Amino acid sequence: MGELLDNPNQQVVRPDGSGPADTGEGGSGGDAAAAPAAAAADDLESLTKEELLARAVELGVTPANAGMTKDELKAGIEQAQRR
Repeated sequence: MGELLDNPNQQVVRPDGSGPADTGEGGSGGDAAAAPAAAAADDLESLTKEELLARAVELGVTPANAGMTKDELKAGIEQAQRR
């Protein structure tokens, strides 16, 4: 086990002694928060219509049905992700 610190939730667990905050893997905010949204938009381009429909239903996009085009589904998903 790593070195015990004053706060048990901040124990050093890496061999080099670095923690998540030292490498940018912990916390929230900053540019790191915007990166998943940009990556998600690129992901939508590679999905099939069936996959887009499933993602839209999962996100609660209404209406989301098989009669919608891929562009309509992508637009609904992108809008739902911004909320």
